[in-house]
Amino acid sequence: MKLLSLRAQNFRNLTNLELDFNKPVNTFVGNNAQGKTNILEAITLLAFGKSLRSNSEKSLREIGTDFFRVEGLGEKSNEKKVRIEIAADVNQKTFKLNRKPIIASQLVGNFPVVSFAPENLNLLLLSPSLRRRYLDILLSQTSRKYLLALSSYSKALKNRNALLARIAENLAKEEELEFWDEELAKHGSLIGKLRAEFLEFAEQPLAENFQKIANEAEELRMQIANFHGEEISERKYLENLGKLREKDLRYANTNYGIHRADLIFRLENEPLAENGSRGEIRSTILALKFVELAFIEEQLKEKPVLLLDDVFSELDAARQKSLMSLIHNHQTFITTTKIAHLDLIEKKDVWEVKNGSVEKILR
Repeated sequence: MKLLSLRAQNFRNLTNLELDFNKPVNTFVGNNAQGKTNILEAITLLAFGKSLRSNSEKSLREIGTDFFRVEGLGEKSNEKKVRIEIAADVNQKTFKLNRKPIIASQLVGNFPVVSFAPENLNLLLLSPSLRRRYLDILLSQTSRKYLLALSSYSKALKNRNALLARIAENLAKEEELEFWDEELAKHGSLIGKLRAEFLEFAEQPLAENFQKIANEAEELRMQIANFHGEEISERKYLENLGKLREKDLRYANTNYGIHRADLIFRLENEPLAENGSRGEIRSTILALKFVELAFIEEQLKEKPVLLLDDVFSELDAARQKSLMSLIHNHQTFITTTKIAHLDLIEKKDVWEVKNGSVEKILR
């Protein structure tokens, strides 16, 4: 997959952005808070139909404006063109794929991306919700079944928790939980199965990539905590929901399911988040990015676009070199504050970004 052009109006501080891309590597240089990350965010919008940085649509509109618009023209490996248009005003948000109106869920998967930003380095250290979100973002791009199951599961979970609250107030009966239990088991077991398939795919390449990047012999592995093996079956899922029903009724909350699972990284069978060095954690995230690229390509038969947002300052020279090996086979978009970071990259275009304006300075 390649992005041929990007247009943005009133998106963050990008008043009128028009860029055409001819090189494998496209880089944006400038001081902080000038709009470099906004360009990558606009590209991400084409992939998911929403920002991964903010839940507020209002924050995406340039201050003083009442709408924004982002358009991208891509090209698949078979030379088929893909045009994505997203527009939003104060009342609604619209999506078009190849000029035809669509809903947001139909957009995901048409323009696959893998992104790497400084905050990714905290993936192992912060809340389990971040690691679940990581899996959801990745697998929603590669499987429409996953995306639809995730949406259905979220609705069922919300309704079940609301029902538990009504039961606590004697406004509903416990038997009514059976319908929502079946819905959670149906969709949750599918999500668990697809997550497990990704982990199976990732097991060997993740370990190999880590050993190369970290220059260590230790074995790195991932596992889904509290959601293993037989629990992926719908029958077992229902059984486990039943075991915790008394607790659910007591706290008016659903205590079992894929929404509680965590993604655990182990180095030589020890939890990496607890025992790993900062260098080992950074090597793990880099290794994971290699796996993401390979997994998306295998599933979609398309190379995803790679987005690297200001990561050079967070990595030492050895890991910067490993990072650079990612870009050889993928169209890549890079932001940095120092043009010297780009010295080792060939076949690149360089733009300078100032206050939302972009000017090409080097080919």
